[in-house]
Amino acid sequence: MPFMIAAVTFLAVLTVLAALIYYLSSSRRELVGRLSRYVELPAAGDVPLKVSLGGAGLSGWRAFVRRMSRHFESPRRSRTVERKLVQAGLPLRAAEFMVICAGAAGLGALLLLTTSGGKLAAAVIGGCGGFIAPHIAVRIKAAKRLRLFNDQLGDALVLTANSLRTGYSFLQALEMVAREMPEPIAGEFARTLKEMALGMTTDQAMNNLARRMDSDDLDLVVTAVLIQRQVGGNLAEVLDNIAGTIRARVKLKGEIRTLTAQGRASGVVLAALPVCVGLAVFVINPGYISLLFTHPIGQAMTGGAIVGQLFGALVIREIINIKL
Repeated sequence: MPFMIAAVTFLAVLTVLAALIYYLSSSRRELVGRLSRYVELPAAGDVPLKVSLGGAGLSGWRAFVRRMSRHFESPRRSRTVERKLVQAGLPLRAAEFMVICAGAAGLGALLLLTTSGGKLAAAVIGGCGGFIAPHIAVRIKAAKRLRLFNDQLGDALVLTANSLRTGYSFLQALEMVAREMPEPIAGEFARTLKEMALGMTTDQAMNNLARRMDSDDLDLVVTAVLIQRQVGGNLAEVLDNIAGTIRARVKLKGEIRTLTAQGRASGVVLAALPVCVGLAVFVINPGYISLLFTHPIGQAMTGGAIVGQLFGALVIREIINIKL
């Protein structure tokens, strides 16, 4: 019965939201209809040449997200979100990402609302967790992509230096890296070359590359390249020296990760052990552990345990996180 009530409530709210969005977007649809008379021009062979307006060429879930994202656009918030999306390598707009977060929040709220017997507090917790989960996933993906980029940067600099020694220009050397190296460094260098081809100066394109990746090693490379373009010098030798420094840093980071592996394993075990034990007790004897979720004192103890777990995980993370 609680599940049916929650499902009907969710469908009713979704219907009201869809009707409201349809009403608010009626003026935009009228504008697109008027413009389509002028952009859908006949091409050779009576084949219509269509220009996409507002994502009209998309299909499936992406088209739905694109339409919904028009109501979540916020220039101030978009800068930070889009920068993190670019660092993670996700081809999404900030407004589209907010639509996904809102959908995850609704799904989390509905899930906990049905499993908790219709408690509003559980729905709020589920909604907050569902909204935060995509942000955490994007941050993890961005950190993983940045680590892979830093590991590839030394080899890319060696390839660039060797290309310069063989007589290639700097742009040709960058094109060689974009063609021969794997992702993500190939895609980032290819994007830099496209920016230059569209009229952006080399200094601006390199600075954009540094801002997109937010890498200390790449900042060093970009600074060296820009200084060399102003004062001159042997760029191949400079890149070789930087590549040696970056390789030494990557090697040192690997040694540190090896030495801190035991601490990371201890943190994972300490964080997962209470959850695993709680699940095991719940499977063996649900009534024994149900007091932690039904009795006020048990709920307070559960909340305190969760806060303590999070605090302990943060402390262990700071201990083993050695910055170079």
